[in-house]
Amino acid sequence: MPYWLTAVNIYCERTDTSFWSEPFNALTNLAFLIAAGLLWSRAQGQGGVRLLAILIGLIGFGSFLFHTFGNRLTGLLDVFFIATFIVAFAYLLPRVSWQQTRWRALGAMVLALSFMAGTTALVGNWRATLDWLPPGIYLGAWLMLLIYAPLTRRLGSVAKVGRSASRFIWCAASLFAVSMTARQLDMPLCLSTGGLHWLWHLCNAWVLWACARAIQYPSQAPQTERTETFADRVGS
Repeated sequence: MPYWLTAVNIYCERTDTSFWSEPFNALTNLAFLIAAGLLWSRAQGQGGVRLLAILIGLIGFGSFLFHTFGNRLTGLLDVFFIATFIVAFAYLLPRVSWQQTRWRALGAMVLALSFMAGTTALVGNWRATLDWLPPGIYLGAWLMLLIYAPLTRRLGSVAKVGRSASRFIWCAASLFAVSMTARQLDMPLCLSTGGLHWLWHLCNAWVLWACARAIQYPSQAPQTERTETFADRVGS
């Protein structure tokens, strides 16, 4: 069998290699499509929000493929869409909510991604003894949300906007802690619960929705207070 088509069986619900071996894990990806649709309907011409909405939909699609076909190729596709969302959000948050220049936003993105890469490397070294830790990319992303929340409140271009966007990030961080816990307990509690990975999907759909809402607020500020938005800059 080709390497990329090798079956992957790492979740409690999967008992064989059939397409519907993970029905709950597969169908709960509908939550990503619902979240993406809600974001798109409220985007009001905001290019950044629409981009994140598309990526959330693709995350749901990639995850559905992974939990149905269950091989290395679909697993790579799943991770690729998640990583793309992280990169986009790490740029858009400072660019839109903090009203930074393109170069400063890129710098902030590089710092965030470097931090997550370092977390991934550290967790990789610790997993032998601390196997309960979530993957480093997810732990690093959660820690970045904890950093982003107070920064957004402080650096938001309008005080009211900064507070509102910060609340969305705090909500995302809190819900992400729940989803990571569910992911890590999927196999340990397999016999008693039948698996918890489906809860990871349901929670993360709204984690990503909340992150996207955090960059939606600048265009909803009162006209007398608002500054140039991402959509304005793209059009200029």
